[in-house]
Amino acid sequence: MSECEENISFFIDDNIEQNTSDFIIDLNELLNIEYDYEKDNKLCTELINYDINYTVKQILLICEYYGIAKDLRVTKCNKSDILHTLIIYENNIENLERVNKRKKLWHYINELKNDKFMKKYVLWN
Repeated sequence: MSECEENISFFIDDNIEQNTSDFIIDLNELLNIEYDYEKDNKLCTELINYDINYTVKQILLICEYYGIAKDLRVTKCNKSDILHTLIIYENNIENLERVNKRKKLWHYINELKNDKFMKKYVLWN
């Protein structure tokens, strides 16, 4: 008999009593799990975006705008630590207004930099 011809046996017992309350799914709990999954995806997307498209200097400039750069420089964080701190700050509901303002202003700066006439008036790192 070769190794491939080994017999496998198993036993199924259908007579086991199960508590049906163990199988009741709370719809609200299921929706919360989906919400957390979507939030995690959003956070990962933001993290990857900053990691790929921004230098440490640019990320620290954003952190400086928020007033959190000094703490990061004192502790000598690496890029990954800085990114995680930034993502946590930007996703705190208390900081939403400031984050939206920063994103709007950064957008305006990029628009000015890309304008043929206005780019000579924009001093940007």
